[in-house]
Amino acid sequence: MLRVHFLNVGHGDCTIIEHPSGRITMIDVNNGDELDDSSQSEVLSELHYNCTKGLLRQPASAGILAGSSPGPSIRGGLFDLGGLAQASRSTVPGLGLFETRTSQGGLGLGALTLLERDKKQELREAGYKISLTNPIDYFLRNFPGRSIFRYIQSHPDLDHMRGLAAMRKHGIKIVNFWDTEHSKVPEFKNEADKAEWAAYQQLRGSSSNPKVLRLYRGAAGAFWNEDPNGHDNHDGIEILSPTPEIVRAANLRGNSNNLSYVLRISYLGYRIVLGGDADTDVWEELAAHYRKDLRCDVLKASHHGRDSGYFADAVALMNPAYTIVSVGKKPDTDASNKYREYCRNVWSTRWYGNLTLQISRDRGIEWFAEHAK
Repeated sequence: MLRVHFLNVGHGDCTIIEHPSGRITMIDVNNGDELDDSSQSEVLSELHYNCTKGLLRQPASAGILAGSSPGPSIRGGLFDLGGLAQASRSTVPGLGLFETRTSQGGLGLGALTLLERDKKQELREAGYKISLTNPIDYFLRNFPGRSIFRYIQSHPDLDHMRGLAAMRKHGIKIVNFWDTEHSKVPEFKNEADKAEWAAYQQLRGSSSNPKVLRLYRGAAGAFWNEDPNGHDNHDGIEILSPTPEIVRAANLRGNSNNLSYVLRISYLGYRIVLGGDADTDVWEELAAHYRKDLRCDVLKASHHGRDSGYFADAVALMNPAYTIVSVGKKPDTDASNKYREYCRNVWSTRWYGNLTLQISRDRGIEWFAEHAK
Protein backbone atom coordinates (compact mmCIF):
# COMPACT_ATOMS: atom_id res chain seq x y z
CA MET A 1 0.00 0.00 0.00
CA LEU A 2 1.18 3.52 -0.86
CA ARG A 3 0.14 6.58 1.14
CA VAL A 4 0.93 10.16 0.16
CA HIS A 5 0.20 12.93 2.67
CA PHE A 6 -0.22 16.40 1.12
CA LEU A 7 0.05 18.62 4.20
CA ASN A 8 -1.62 21.99 4.61
CA VAL A 9 1.40 24.10 5.56
CA GLY A 10 0.38 27.44 4.06
CA HIS A 11 2.45 29.06 1.34
CA GLY A 12 5.21 26.44 1.45
CA ASP A 13 5.14 22.71 0.85
CA CYS A 14 5.50 19.40 2.65
CA THR A 15 4.65 15.98 1.25
CA ILE A 16 5.21 12.76 3.17
CA ILE A 17 5.20 9.42 1.35
CA GLU A 18 4.79 6.02 3.03
CA HIS A 19 6.15 3.58 0.48
CA PRO A 20 5.03 -0.07 0.33
CA SER A 21 8.64 -0.95 1.18
CA GLY A 22 8.14 0.62 4.61
CA ARG A 23 10.49 3.50 3.87
CA ILE A 24 9.41 7.11 4.39
CA THR A 25 10.14 10.01 2.05
CA MET A 26 9.60 13.65 2.99
CA ILE A 27 9.69 16.27 0.25
CA ASP A 28 10.22 19.79 1.61
CA VAL A 29 9.05 21.13 4.95
CA ASN A 30 7.47 24.36 6.21
CA ASN A 31 6.48 24.65 9.86
CA GLY A 32 5.09 28.18 10.02
CA ASP A 33 2.06 28.56 12.26
CA GLU A 34 0.20 31.11 10.13
CA LEU A 35 -0.34 32.09 6.54
CA ASP A 36 2.07 34.55 4.98
CA ASP A 37 0.64 37.96 4.09
CA SER A 38 0.02 37.17 0.41
CA SER A 39 -1.73 33.86 1.19
CA GLN A 40 -3.80 35.56 3.90
CA SER A 41 -4.91 38.22 1.42
CA GLU A 42 -5.82 35.55 -1.12
CA VAL A 43 -7.96 33.61 1.36
CA LEU A 44 -9.77 36.78 2.45
CA SER A 45 -10.26 37.74 -1.21
CA GLU A 46 -11.79 34.37 -2.02
CA LEU A 47 -14.06 34.45 1.02
CA HIS A 48 -15.20 37.94 0.04
CA TYR A 49 -15.78 36.80 -3.55
CA ASN A 50 -17.90 33.87 -2.38
CA CYS A 51 -19.90 36.13 -0.08
CA THR A 52 -20.65 38.67 -2.80
CA LYS A 53 -21.66 35.90 -5.20
CA GLY A 54 -23.99 34.43 -2.58
CA LEU A 55 -22.28 31.05 -2.54
CA LEU A 56 -23.42 28.82 0.29
CA ARG A 57 -20.17 26.88 0.52
CA GLN A 58 -16.55 27.31 -0.37
CA PRO A 59 -15.79 26.80 -4.06
CA ALA A 60 -13.36 23.97 -3.45
CA SER A 61 -16.05 22.01 -1.66
CA ALA A 62 -18.54 22.77 -4.38
CA GLY A 63 -16.10 21.49 -6.97
CA ILE A 64 -15.38 18.22 -5.26
CA LEU A 65 -19.05 17.49 -4.65
CA ALA A 66 -20.24 18.43 -8.09
CA GLY A 67 -18.39 16.00 -10.33
CA SER A 68 -18.23 12.25 -10.42
CA SER A 69 -14.65 11.09 -10.30
CA PRO A 70 -13.09 9.25 -13.24
CA GLY A 71 -11.49 5.87 -12.73
CA PRO A 72 -11.42 4.34 -9.26
CA SER A 73 -13.98 5.62 -6.80
CA ILE A 74 -13.14 8.21 -4.16
CA ARG A 75 -13.58 6.97 -0.65
CA GLY A 76 -13.15 8.78 2.61
CA GLY A 77 -12.49 8.48 6.26
CA LEU A 78 -9.65 8.56 8.72
CA PHE A 79 -7.33 5.60 8.91
CA ASP A 80 -5.21 4.88 11.96
CA LEU A 81 -1.67 6.17 11.49
CA GLY A 82 -0.65 5.53 15.04
CA GLY A 83 -0.95 9.07 16.33
CA LEU A 84 -4.22 10.77 15.39
CA ALA A 85 -6.86 10.03 17.99
CA GLN A 86 -10.51 10.87 18.62
CA ALA A 87 -11.46 11.95 15.12
CA SER A 88 -15.10 12.83 14.65
CA ARG A 89 -16.71 12.11 11.29
CA SER A 90 -19.56 13.72 9.45
CA THR A 91 -20.62 12.18 6.18
CA VAL A 92 -20.49 14.42 3.12
CA PRO A 93 -23.58 14.03 0.90
CA GLY A 94 -22.80 12.30 -2.36
CA LEU A 95 -19.33 11.08 -1.41
CA GLY A 96 -17.69 8.88 1.15
CA LEU A 97 -15.49 11.76 2.32
CA PHE A 98 -15.58 12.53 6.03
CA GLU A 99 -14.69 15.64 7.92
CA THR A 100 -12.05 14.83 10.51
CA ARG A 101 -11.27 16.94 13.51
CA THR A 102 -8.02 15.96 15.16
CA SER A 103 -6.47 16.91 18.45
CA GLN A 104 -3.80 19.07 16.81
CA GLY A 105 -4.64 22.27 18.64
CA GLY A 106 -2.15 24.86 19.78
CA LEU A 107 0.93 26.17 18.08
CA GLY A 108 2.64 22.78 17.73
CA LEU A 109 6.33 22.02 17.91
CA GLY A 110 8.68 24.58 16.45
CA ALA A 111 5.85 26.97 15.55
CA LEU A 112 6.39 30.70 15.12
CA THR A 113 4.84 32.71 17.93
CA LEU A 114 5.58 36.36 17.18
CA LEU A 115 2.55 37.96 15.57
CA GLU A 116 2.45 41.48 14.15
CA ARG A 117 -1.33 41.31 14.25
CA ASP A 118 -3.86 38.64 15.12
CA LYS A 119 -4.01 37.17 11.63
CA LYS A 120 -5.76 34.02 12.85
CA GLN A 121 -8.55 36.07 14.44
CA GLU A 122 -8.86 38.00 11.21
CA LEU A 123 -9.40 34.76 9.30
CA ARG A 124 -11.82 33.35 11.87
CA GLU A 125 -13.95 36.48 11.73
CA ALA A 126 -14.08 36.10 7.94
CA GLY A 127 -15.29 32.50 8.33
CA TYR A 128 -12.04 30.61 7.70
CA LYS A 129 -11.31 28.12 10.48
CA ILE A 130 -8.84 25.66 8.91
CA SER A 131 -5.61 25.56 10.91
CA LEU A 132 -2.22 25.01 9.34
CA THR A 133 -0.48 21.73 10.04
CA ASN A 134 2.92 21.76 11.67
CA PRO A 135 4.73 19.00 9.75
CA ILE A 136 7.18 18.28 12.58
CA ASP A 137 4.30 17.76 14.99
CA TYR A 138 2.49 15.68 12.34
CA PHE A 139 5.51 13.46 11.77
CA LEU A 140 6.11 12.88 15.48
CA ARG A 141 2.46 12.01 16.03
CA ASN A 142 2.08 9.69 13.09
CA PHE A 143 5.54 8.12 12.83
CA PRO A 144 6.88 8.06 16.41
CA GLY A 145 10.44 6.82 16.62
CA ARG A 146 10.77 6.57 12.83
CA SER A 147 13.50 8.09 10.70
CA ILE A 148 13.10 9.76 7.34
CA PHE A 149 14.80 7.41 4.91
CA ARG A 150 14.83 10.04 2.18
CA TYR A 151 14.44 13.79 2.61
CA ILE A 152 14.23 15.62 -0.74
CA GLN A 153 14.88 19.37 -0.76
CA SER A 154 13.12 20.16 -3.99
CA HIS A 155 14.92 23.51 -4.31
CA PRO A 156 16.62 26.01 -1.96
CA ASP A 157 13.76 28.38 -1.10
CA LEU A 158 13.11 29.09 2.58
CA ASP A 159 9.38 28.35 2.39
CA HIS A 160 10.34 24.79 1.42
CA MET A 161 12.86 24.24 4.24
CA ARG A 162 11.56 26.00 7.36
CA GLY A 163 11.47 23.15 9.85
CA LEU A 164 14.88 21.58 9.22
CA ALA A 165 16.18 23.13 12.45
CA ALA A 166 13.15 21.81 14.38
CA MET A 167 13.65 18.33 12.90
CA ARG A 168 17.22 18.32 14.21
CA LYS A 169 16.06 19.65 17.61
CA HIS A 170 13.50 16.85 17.97
CA GLY A 171 15.90 14.12 16.91
CA ILE A 172 14.25 13.16 13.61
CA LYS A 173 16.96 11.31 11.73
CA ILE A 174 17.47 11.78 7.98
CA VAL A 175 19.26 8.86 6.30
CA ASN A 176 19.53 10.25 2.75
CA PHE A 177 19.39 13.91 1.75
CA TRP A 178 18.61 14.90 -1.85
CA ASP A 179 19.81 18.34 -2.90
CA THR A 180 20.68 20.33 -6.02
CA GLU A 181 23.84 22.12 -7.15
CA HIS A 182 23.71 25.86 -6.41
CA SER A 183 25.40 28.68 -4.51
CA LYS A 184 22.27 30.60 -3.57
CA VAL A 185 22.17 32.70 -0.40
CA PRO A 186 18.63 33.97 0.31
CA GLU A 187 17.45 37.13 2.01
CA PHE A 188 16.69 36.42 5.66
CA LYS A 189 13.63 37.96 7.28
CA ASN A 190 14.71 37.09 10.80
CA GLU A 191 17.08 35.04 12.94
CA ALA A 192 14.85 31.97 12.54
CA ASP A 193 15.47 32.05 8.78
CA LYS A 194 19.22 32.15 9.42
CA ALA A 195 18.89 29.09 11.66
CA GLU A 196 16.96 27.19 9.00
CA TRP A 197 19.55 28.05 6.37
CA ALA A 198 22.35 26.96 8.69
CA ALA A 199 20.59 23.63 9.29
CA TYR A 200 20.22 23.20 5.53
CA GLN A 201 23.89 24.00 4.91
CA GLN A 202 24.93 21.48 7.55
CA LEU A 203 22.79 18.76 5.95
CA ARG A 204 23.90 19.43 2.37
CA GLY A 205 27.54 19.55 3.45
CA SER A 206 27.42 16.17 5.20
CA SER A 207 30.03 13.61 4.24
CA SER A 208 28.20 10.52 5.49
CA ASN A 209 25.32 11.08 7.92
CA PRO A 210 23.08 11.81 6.11
CA LYS A 211 24.26 10.63 2.73
CA VAL A 212 23.92 13.54 0.27
CA LEU A 213 22.72 12.83 -3.27
CA ARG A 214 22.54 15.32 -6.15
CA LEU A 215 20.65 13.59 -8.91
CA TYR A 216 19.45 14.33 -12.43
CA ARG A 217 16.94 12.99 -14.90
CA GLY A 218 17.56 9.36 -15.72
CA ALA A 219 19.51 8.62 -12.55
CA ALA A 220 19.13 5.11 -11.17
CA GLY A 221 20.07 3.80 -7.78
CA ALA A 222 19.33 1.49 -4.91
CA PHE A 223 16.05 1.87 -3.09
CA TRP A 224 14.53 4.72 -5.10
CA ASN A 225 14.23 2.87 -8.43
CA GLU A 226 16.52 -0.15 -8.16
CA ASP A 227 16.40 -2.89 -5.56
CA PRO A 228 19.78 -4.20 -4.40
CA ASN A 229 18.30 -7.54 -3.34
CA GLY A 230 17.05 -8.46 -6.78
CA HIS A 231 13.32 -8.25 -6.11
CA ASP A 232 10.69 -5.53 -6.49
CA ASN A 233 11.14 -3.60 -3.26
CA HIS A 234 12.19 -0.18 -4.52
CA ASP A 235 10.18 3.00 -4.07
CA GLY A 236 9.26 3.71 -7.69
CA ILE A 237 10.75 7.21 -7.89
CA GLU A 238 11.69 8.62 -11.28
CA ILE A 239 13.43 11.99 -11.68
CA LEU A 240 11.88 13.98 -14.54
CA SER A 241 13.83 17.17 -13.80
CA PRO A 242 16.32 18.72 -13.45
CA THR A 243 18.95 17.92 -16.04
CA PRO A 244 22.49 19.34 -15.81
CA GLU A 245 21.50 21.84 -18.51
CA ILE A 246 18.43 22.98 -16.56
CA VAL A 247 20.53 23.42 -13.40
CA ARG A 248 23.18 25.46 -15.23
CA ALA A 249 20.54 27.73 -16.76
CA ALA A 250 18.72 28.16 -13.43
CA ASN A 251 21.92 29.12 -11.62
CA LEU A 252 22.97 31.49 -14.40
CA ARG A 253 19.61 33.29 -14.25
CA GLY A 254 19.33 33.15 -10.47
CA ASN A 255 16.03 31.27 -10.79
CA SER A 256 16.02 28.79 -7.91
CA ASN A 257 12.50 27.57 -8.79
CA ASN A 258 13.87 25.84 -11.88
CA LEU A 259 16.32 23.87 -9.75
CA SER A 260 13.28 21.95 -8.50
CA TYR A 261 13.14 18.21 -8.52
CA VAL A 262 10.13 17.14 -10.55
CA LEU A 263 9.40 13.58 -9.47
CA ARG A 264 7.13 10.78 -10.61
CA ILE A 265 6.08 8.01 -8.23
CA SER A 266 4.77 4.80 -9.82
CA TYR A 267 2.82 2.09 -8.01
CA LEU A 268 0.42 -0.59 -9.32
CA GLY A 269 0.27 1.20 -12.67
CA TYR A 270 -0.68 4.54 -11.10
CA ARG A 271 1.55 7.57 -11.57
CA ILE A 272 1.90 10.58 -9.27
CA VAL A 273 3.82 13.68 -10.45
CA LEU A 274 5.19 16.10 -7.85
CA GLY A 275 6.06 19.39 -9.50
CA GLY A 276 8.07 21.30 -6.89
CA ASP A 277 8.22 24.96 -7.91
CA ALA A 278 9.31 24.37 -11.52
CA ASP A 279 8.43 27.29 -13.78
CA THR A 280 6.75 27.26 -17.17
CA ASP A 281 9.95 26.90 -19.22
CA VAL A 282 10.85 23.67 -17.38
CA TRP A 283 7.38 22.26 -18.12
CA GLU A 284 7.80 23.26 -21.75
CA GLU A 285 11.03 21.23 -21.87
CA LEU A 286 9.35 18.29 -20.10
CA ALA A 287 6.47 18.30 -22.58
CA ALA A 288 8.88 18.27 -25.50
CA HIS A 289 11.04 15.51 -23.99
CA TYR A 290 8.41 13.10 -22.65
CA ARG A 291 5.38 13.85 -24.83
CA LYS A 292 2.66 11.24 -24.16
CA ASP A 293 4.85 9.46 -21.63
CA LEU A 294 4.30 12.44 -19.30
CA ARG A 295 0.91 10.87 -18.45
CA CYS A 296 -0.04 10.67 -14.78
CA ASP A 297 -3.06 10.01 -12.57
CA VAL A 298 -2.32 12.51 -9.79
CA LEU A 299 -0.53 15.85 -10.09
CA LYS A 300 0.80 17.99 -7.26
CA ALA A 301 0.70 21.27 -9.14
CA SER A 302 3.92 23.19 -9.50
CA HIS A 303 4.54 26.34 -7.45
CA HIS A 304 1.53 25.75 -5.20
CA GLY A 305 -0.82 25.89 -8.20
CA ARG A 306 0.22 29.38 -9.24
CA ASP A 307 0.23 30.60 -12.81
CA SER A 308 4.04 30.77 -12.94
CA GLY A 309 4.25 26.96 -12.83
CA TYR A 310 1.47 26.27 -15.32
CA PHE A 311 2.06 25.15 -18.92
CA ALA A 312 -1.09 23.99 -20.70
CA ASP A 313 0.61 21.56 -23.12
CA ALA A 314 2.29 19.71 -20.23
CA VAL A 315 -0.94 19.50 -18.22
CA ALA A 316 -2.78 18.21 -21.29
CA LEU A 317 -0.15 15.51 -21.77
CA MET A 318 -0.25 14.54 -18.09
CA ASN A 319 -4.07 14.49 -18.17
CA PRO A 320 -4.38 13.86 -14.41
CA ALA A 321 -7.58 12.61 -12.82
CA TYR A 322 -6.72 14.57 -9.66
CA THR A 323 -4.75 17.79 -9.17
CA ILE A 324 -3.69 19.04 -5.74
CA VAL A 325 -2.89 22.71 -5.18
CA SER A 326 -2.13 24.69 -2.04
CA VAL A 327 -3.74 27.98 -3.10
CA GLY A 328 -7.31 29.07 -3.73
CA LYS A 329 -8.89 29.68 -7.11
CA LYS A 330 -9.92 33.36 -7.24
CA PRO A 331 -6.63 35.40 -7.16
CA ASP A 332 -5.09 36.44 -10.47
CA THR A 333 -1.88 34.49 -9.75
CA ASP A 334 -3.74 31.20 -9.23
CA ALA A 335 -4.08 28.70 -12.08
CA SER A 336 -6.71 26.40 -10.49
CA ASN A 337 -9.31 27.20 -13.13
CA LYS A 338 -6.76 26.51 -15.88
CA TYR A 339 -5.95 23.11 -14.36
CA ARG A 340 -9.69 22.45 -14.22
CA GLU A 341 -9.85 22.64 -18.02
CA TYR A 342 -7.90 19.35 -18.10
CA CYS A 343 -8.85 17.85 -14.73
CA ARG A 344 -12.30 17.71 -13.10
CA ASN A 345 -10.93 17.15 -9.59
CA VAL A 346 -8.78 20.13 -8.55
CA TRP A 347 -8.54 20.25 -4.76
CA SER A 348 -6.81 22.77 -2.52
CA THR A 349 -5.22 22.02 0.85
CA ARG A 350 -6.14 25.60 1.68
CA TRP A 351 -9.80 24.55 1.79
CA TYR A 352 -9.60 20.83 2.64
CA GLY A 353 -6.66 20.86 5.04
CA ASN A 354 -4.43 17.80 4.81
CA LEU A 355 -5.24 15.49 1.90
CA THR A 356 -4.08 11.88 1.94
CA LEU A 357 -3.95 9.65 -1.11
CA GLN A 358 -3.99 5.91 -0.55
CA ILE A 359 -3.38 3.34 -3.29
CA SER A 360 -3.87 -0.35 -2.66
CA ARG A 361 -4.20 -3.45 -4.80
CA ASP A 362 -7.71 -4.20 -3.54
CA ARG A 363 -9.25 -0.72 -3.51
CA GLY A 364 -7.35 1.31 -6.09
CA ILE A 365 -7.26 5.04 -5.35
CA GLU A 366 -8.82 6.39 -2.15
CA TRP A 367 -8.77 9.96 -0.82
CA PHE A 368 -9.00 11.18 2.77
CA ALA A 369 -9.69 14.84 3.59
CA GLU A 370 -9.12 16.55 6.93
CA HIS A 371 -12.01 18.96 6.28
CA ALA A 372 -14.98 18.63 3.92
CA LYS A 373 -18.37 20.26 3.70
